Amino acid sequence: MHQRALLAAVCVVVLAATACGNDPKEPAPAPTTSTGRAPAAPEPVLFDPPSRFQSSGQRLATAPRDEDDFGEPQTAALLIDQSVVFVDGAALAGRDVVSGDEEWVTTMPGVSVAEASVVTPPVLFEGRVYAAAAITIPGSTRVTGYRAVSLAALDPQTGAVIWSATIDAIPGDPVQDVRLVGVTADSIVVDTSTTTYVVDAQTRRTRWKVPYFEPTVVDGTVVAGQLGQEATETKTSTVGLRLTDGVRLWTSDTPLQQGRSFPLGPGLMGVRGREFTSADAYFDFVDPATGASRYSGDPADLRAFDSCWFDARTTVVCAGTATTPVVVGFNSADLQEIWQLPVGDRKAPRVTAAWHGAVYGLLSDEPVTLDGRTGALRSLQAGAAPSVVNEYAGVSAASGSLTLFLAVG
Repeated sequence: MHQRALLAAVCVVVLAATACGNDPKEPAPAPTTSTGRAPAAPEPVLFDPPSRFQSSGQRLATAPRDEDDFGEPQTAALLIDQSVVFVDGAALAGRDVVSGDEEWVTTMPGVSVAEASVVTPPVLFEGRVYAAAAITIPGSTRVTGYRAVSLAALDPQTGAVIWSATIDAIPGDPVQDVRLVGVTADSIVVDTSTTTYVVDAQTRRTRWKVPYFEPTVVDGTVVAGQLGQEATETKTSTVGLRLTDGVRLWTSDTPLQQGRSFPLGPGLMGVRGREFTSADAYFDFVDPATGASRYSGDPADLRAFDSCWFDARTTVVCAGTATTPVVVGFNSADLQEIWQLPVGDRKAPRVTAAWHGAVYGLLSDEPVTLDGRTGALRSLQAGAAPSVVNEYAGVSAASGSLTLFLAVG
């Protein structure tokens, strides 16, 4: 129905690293003594941020595809300390990133094998993993079956379902391409192909719903995104709606042709598209709470950008490929430019991620890592170009499979 924004969700969330294992160390046995026990696995080494990865990755599962984004594979995975949580068809699974051992597999509640539903890319919030999936509520001789959304919160260590709920769809909603947009202490935002549902996080009941809205950013008390001005949604406005009741708090002054938006950390979102009247390229940095522009420079300087990434610290990296590929680094606090590529004989890479002061991407189809604060080259042989990163590993979906790459430097 409408085009999907990449979720920053799209957007990657990583917990602080903790040491694993609590067995007391024992003295090494004498060379001639057989203990009958397998040697202990080596302690994983963390790199914050990693610059290099093993070039041969471990396949996790087939990557789900975003049908509204030209069928591009989604990196439907979270890295949580030394574990990776990922989507595997109608289930979520957890695996140790170092040993590769499977830790748990949990099928989404209410999903039948016949439906072949795919779980949404998961969201991590306050130590819980949240996910959603389209389901069908069976009918009977008296009641017609109908479509709904299965919503669940899981323990990331065990995969145990902490709670689950069924969100009934409005009549006529086919419940396709379900997206879990964001979670706060009070609200959970779920989107289907035609309708957005804001669910009370305590009662797990729908608080309000709105059609023709493509939410992409949940920030504090606001959900922001593109609201279609007609059923076809070819003309959209960027809006911010209050999570408690759906009241529209702000509307952008520039209608767009199928615009899209994406989160860039607390208090910041990117908005791109083409102006509806002139068809000129449009891009801006916006405060989700107020709709005000956060960029103090010439808006024309931003028009070439297609996508941006927040490194979860101090840097926003933006890239565009309209003519010559370009990559620009900004301070996230004031959006002042701090570096740009190409420069001299250095070309701009195709960016896949940014995390903790590092930028990952491909240069002439080879994985590279840049310094996020200067744009300088950190590794010309990075091994992999992941789109989800933490201290221990990276995950990519570029091959069509979710693939895990262990960090090695």
